[in-house]
Amino acid sequence: MNTQVPERLGPYRLVRKIGEGGMGVVHLGMDADGGQVAIKVLHPHVAADLKARDRLTREVETMRRVRSSHVAEVLDAELVGGQPYVVTRFAPGRTLEDTVLADGALRDYELVRLARGLCQALVAIHAADVIHRDFKPSNVMLVGGEPLVIDFGIAHLVNATRLTQTGMFVGTPGYLAPEIIRDSEITQAADVHALASTVFFAATGAPPFGTGTFEAVCFNIMEGRAQLDKAPMWLRGWLSRALQVDARSRPGAQELLRMARQLDPTRTAFHEVPTAPPPSSGTRVLPAGDNYSDLLPPVEYSKPPRVEKQRVAKPPPAPRTPTPPPYVPAPLPRTDQRVAGYPAPPQVRPYTPPPAPQTQARPYTPPGERKRFVVGSQLVGFLLLVGLTAMTVMVPVTVGAVAIALAVVLRVGEYLFGEMVNRRRARGGGSSADALLAIVGTPWALVKAALMTLVHVPLALAFGAIVWGILRWGGGMSINASAAYAAGAFTLGLFVLPGGGAPRKAVTRSLTSVLRTPGAALVATVAVGTLTLLAVLFAFSQKTVWTPWEPPSEVIDRLTAQAQDGAVSLLTGLADDLLKKSGLGFLSPWS
Repeated sequence: MNTQVPERLGPYRLVRKIGEGGMGVVHLGMDADGGQVAIKVLHPHVAADLKARDRLTREVETMRRVRSSHVAEVLDAELVGGQPYVVTRFAPGRTLEDTVLADGALRDYELVRLARGLCQALVAIHAADVIHRDFKPSNVMLVGGEPLVIDFGIAHLVNATRLTQTGMFVGTPGYLAPEIIRDSEITQAADVHALASTVFFAATGAPPFGTGTFEAVCFNIMEGRAQLDKAPMWLRGWLSRALQVDARSRPGAQELLRMARQLDPTRTAFHEVPTAPPPSSGTRVLPAGDNYSDLLPPVEYSKPPRVEKQRVAKPPPAPRTPTPPPYVPAPLPRTDQRVAGYPAPPQVRPYTPPPAPQTQARPYTPPGERKRFVVGSQLVGFLLLVGLTAMTVMVPVTVGAVAIALAVVLRVGEYLFGEMVNRRRARGGGSSADALLAIVGTPWALVKAALMTLVHVPLALAFGAIVWGILRWGGGMSINASAAYAAGAFTLGLFVLPGGGAPRKAVTRSLTSVLRTPGAALVATVAVGTLTLLAVLFAFSQKTVWTPWEPPSEVIDRLTAQAQDGAVSLLTGLADDLLKKSGLGFLSPWS
């Protein structure tokens, strides 16, 4: 298979390589509008795995349901061609990991901002019934001081076909939740644990459960031995709640966000939050064999020798008041094969969806900005234009007038939404004033669109006249037939000649909001293509209908007759006047 990456992928131009991971190479790219995007090109061995492509397609569609300004959105994905790639929003910044390793731990106010932003992202992710499963510092970008969650475990889905092999793990050891190591049911609480571990790293510059061998780190995670004494005093209570060993004792994403909003770096006293007792006394033993090692890349780790331990009776622990679990999910049936990705159906702890001002939901992005399967949308748009041209050939006057009105409407939509996209790009998000600006700007957009169309119509008319002359005198067609095709050329010129870019962009924005999957694009292409073919066949076989005007041949004959009569009348009048002035009026035959 060819491993060379071309300078262009679909509608995107590759600028430079900005990263590389286990599933592919990430490039900085430019879209058709000149905007910067991040393009992840899959490795050849991933591209050759059809099951991996199918799972990645479902992953991309799931990611598109998450709406938050703190989550990197997927703009486009091409998963059916020979060079699969995924296009996401480009974040011009460094990862949290790179920032901390280079500059040291974050300051107090930066930590508060990070914790709140990550919690807002997690609320939106869980509201879409998604489990990220790979919260860690390298998957968090810092853009203008605000966190942006990326990656969404795409590598996990790509590698899903190998997840049942011994020695494979899904996740990064230092940021795993205990239930993942125990091979228990994975719920959204695992993301809460990983998020708190990520914030701990930002506060201290080190993982919360220490470093060392894989077995040592996993042991500390399952025992709940987080090094909280290294974290700032004001942050320890928040971390302690989120890093509970028992998943049921951790707060949900919404509760964690509420607690993050109460973080105060000026508070120096630390009050230990009561925690639930461990599920069982003594040391919890790692599952044997291929269970505990299945979260790492395929690296051969030596298994520790099995040591039979003699349980020693211990006095019962002092009675403690456990924190009641907010939700106990029903146990799911276990299977002998683990599939990476999101559990179906997911069981999440119930919580009330947060109000919009608190969650900072991702602002709505116009369809053209999302660019979902742009090539398919452009093909459908081309077929629609061909069909409209064929209809103009069949009914020139009526459809031609509709085409002019359609061009005006599309220009209005493009002026309104295009400017809105530019404003959102400039400020990095939506605004409550966008709707008001759209309403206020509609009259001016309508005037601007009408003026531009008024300027563009003569150009389209000239194009139609050229086509009429070529067909009439060059091709020997009749007046009516050549005029019908000239009308079709006029409609075509409204959208393809210079100045027709705004209507074309508006059509692309509309279609990409509907055609969000390759299947939808294929169905639309077949349906629209069939209708367009029928319209073209009818245009060639049916008689042209010139209602509400007369056929051009009759109009030309009538105008010619009127011109001839006018010319004869003019000439006879001039001759009669000359004879009368010369005194020879008696010779005039018209007297």
